[in-house]
Amino acid sequence: MNSSQSELGGFASRRGWIIAVIAILLVPFVYAALILTAKWGPYDNLSNLPVAVVNQDEGGMSGGEPINVGDDLIAELKSNNSLGFEFVDSEKAEKGLKDLKYYMVIEVPKDFSQKVTTVLDANPQKPELKYTQNEGLHFMAAQVTKTATERIQTQLANKVTATYTKSLLTQLSEIASGFNSGADGSGQINSGATELKNGTGQILTSLNDKAPDIAKLADGSKELKAGTNELYSSLTSKQGDISKLAAGAGEVNAGANTLLSSLKAKSGDISKLAAGTQTLEDGSTQLLSSLKNSSGNIGKLAAGAKDLDNGAKQLAAGAREASAGASALEAGSAQVLTGLKTAQAGSKTLDGGLAKLTPGSKQVADGAATVNGAVKQLSPGAAQVAAGLEQLVGALAAQIPGFEKRADVQTLIAGSKQVAGGLNQLAGSTPTLSAGAKSVSDGLAQAAPGATQLAGGLDQLVSGQTSLNAGVTKLSTGISSLSTGASALSAGSATLAAGNATVNQSWGTLTDSVSKIKGGISTVNQGNHSVENGWKTITNGVTTLSGGTKQVAAGNQTVKSGWNQLTVGAGKLNNGATQISDGTSTVRTGWGTLTDGVTQVDDGIGKIETGSKELTAGLSSGAEKTGAISVSDKNIEQFAAPVELSGQTINPFKGYRYANAPYVLSLALFVGVLLMSLLFDLRKPYDAAVSSIRWYAGKFGTMALFATAQALLVSILAAFLVKSTFGNGFSLVIFSVFVSLVFLTIVFALTVLAGNIGRFLAFVFLVLQMSTTGASLPVQMLPEGLHRLSNFLPLTYSINGFKAVITLDNYSSLWSSVFALLIFLAVFLILASIVVMIKASSSSRPSTVE
Repeated sequence: MNSSQSELGGFASRRGWIIAVIAILLVPFVYAALILTAKWGPYDNLSNLPVAVVNQDEGGMSGGEPINVGDDLIAELKSNNSLGFEFVDSEKAEKGLKDLKYYMVIEVPKDFSQKVTTVLDANPQKPELKYTQNEGLHFMAAQVTKTATERIQTQLANKVTATYTKSLLTQLSEIASGFNSGADGSGQINSGATELKNGTGQILTSLNDKAPDIAKLADGSKELKAGTNELYSSLTSKQGDISKLAAGAGEVNAGANTLLSSLKAKSGDISKLAAGTQTLEDGSTQLLSSLKNSSGNIGKLAAGAKDLDNGAKQLAAGAREASAGASALEAGSAQVLTGLKTAQAGSKTLDGGLAKLTPGSKQVADGAATVNGAVKQLSPGAAQVAAGLEQLVGALAAQIPGFEKRADVQTLIAGSKQVAGGLNQLAGSTPTLSAGAKSVSDGLAQAAPGATQLAGGLDQLVSGQTSLNAGVTKLSTGISSLSTGASALSAGSATLAAGNATVNQSWGTLTDSVSKIKGGISTVNQGNHSVENGWKTITNGVTTLSGGTKQVAAGNQTVKSGWNQLTVGAGKLNNGATQISDGTSTVRTGWGTLTDGVTQVDDGIGKIETGSKELTAGLSSGAEKTGAISVSDKNIEQFAAPVELSGQTINPFKGYRYANAPYVLSLALFVGVLLMSLLFDLRKPYDAAVSSIRWYAGKFGTMALFATAQALLVSILAAFLVKSTFGNGFSLVIFSVFVSLVFLTIVFALTVLAGNIGRFLAFVFLVLQMSTTGASLPVQMLPEGLHRLSNFLPLTYSINGFKAVITLDNYSSLWSSVFALLIFLAVFLILASIVVMIKASSSSRPSTVE
């Protein structure tokens, strides 16, 4: 206590500090006074809130009377000051909304009244009241205008319902008239039902009388159906055979036409084949004749070549003998000269024979090549002829039974096969013949220069031998030349003799082969002519056959068409008989059903007669009751708005300041304590004579006095402004002082702990609580996390406590808040004590509190 007195005594000596204290004490007071003395509320000046209304409703007809809900709405809003309604067109409304002049635009569409009249249509349309709200201008204004729009919607809905109700109730008179008309009609129905019952009785009697005749008709139609069915079955069963007959005739005609076309198409080829074989036969005859004519010359050539070979050998032997000695040479030179002259004559003969034989051998080789090519071309054709002939005979055999077994047909097939085989064999032999002829021609061509050289050599030999006789000096040279020439002559003559022998032998073989070929070609030629004649005969016969099959096919088609028509007619007859039978059976069954139905109708008409009497009585009664209904404007109003809201408000706010007072008092006391902490230096000096605990206790006591003074000023002003009773006013003052001390404990503990940083933390703590303690919204409306956090914040309980005293008059809630704040008081007192004791134990070290 002494520390507090000395602290106050020190403050009293400083005039500026006193002024600061007074100013800080008055900050909460002034804040509370400004907020709580205001008498206006957020809903006091709603008529100044600009809202544009655009009415484009073109009206409609309801119950034969014109209506315009939009005009009625405008008239009602003009007399309503709930908002600052301005009635403009759509362009001005849109411009005002863009210029931020209007908080909302309400629009009544053109078809609003017209859609109201569709309530009883098959597809009713709901009228729409459109609005555009600029919520960004102000949140509270947006909520107010939206609430006003919903109220307008409710008013319009009631008005529309009243219109519906009036339209419906005004039709009750028409309904009563309808009941009267219905009663008259039901009376007529009763009379008609009586007459109808009499008529149905007569019909029922007639039906019973005609039932036996209907049974006879049904039995006769069944017999007719059985006969026509038998006829139709017989025709249908033969339909397939008739179709097969027509189809077969058509196929025969088509086959004959195909055969005829094939025969005519191949006739030209057959003629060409016959002409070609004739030409081939003529060529082979000429070839054989040429070979036979030249065979004698070939034999002479071979004999001459043999003689030449013998002479050459003798010449060589003589030359060898001449070389044995000069003495024998002179004696035999005459004989040599004679032999040379003989050889000279033989060589000339050989040279002439070779000159004649060479062109002939060339012609033979060319002819053999030509024969080889012709045979190669003819062989495939002959094979095709044989194959085509077999196919033709097979096709004719399918149409003409036994055709393929005829002798001339078998001969024709065998001849074509023989021709094809002979040509194949000839094709195998002609390459050898051609090669041999060419070898002979080439050998003769090579032998001709040798023979010429031989003749020239012999001439020189003769001349030399003649000169030999002239002198012995030239004898040795002549003998040497003779020996060399004789050796060459011997070698050439041997080759010539061998080649001529081969030509002579091959020539005979060639002649025999050509003779055989000629015989085969003659046979082929005769067979081809036979085929040509037979082909013409077959073509004529097939032409006649084709004409006959065409007539048969046409006749069968006529038969098929007639049979089809007959079958179709029989089918129609059968179907008709079936329908008659089924119809008469149905008539028979239906006659009984009709009789039963008429019986039921007769009974039903009796019931209709009775029911129509009751209906007439009921409709008459309904007309009387409906006509007695009277509808007034009160009844219509009751239909339109059947429910009226009735309630009471407990603990009402007498003014807007009553709602803000708990939050304002809590905020003012916390801010006042926080500002007051700035006047006190809570750093204990090193040279202080008192202990740390006493020093901090003195500081806290002094600050508690100022916090109490702040609370008294603010609470007394609040009690006066909210017009509290004595009991509530006293509770308000005591609770304010308690709350101020709790806030002081929090700020003191944080400041002692961290100096100015602690004051900043206290400020942050205050800001955190401004939106999470139910100041602007109930804590129940906060997000789940903030809702839970508010349970651990002191402003939550200070606001609840002030509410309990000022508006709720609920001391149970007040004591709950007091107990919660006591926990905060105890926690931060303990925290401050721990910090002070720590500072006292370390007083020898410089303080770190800033």
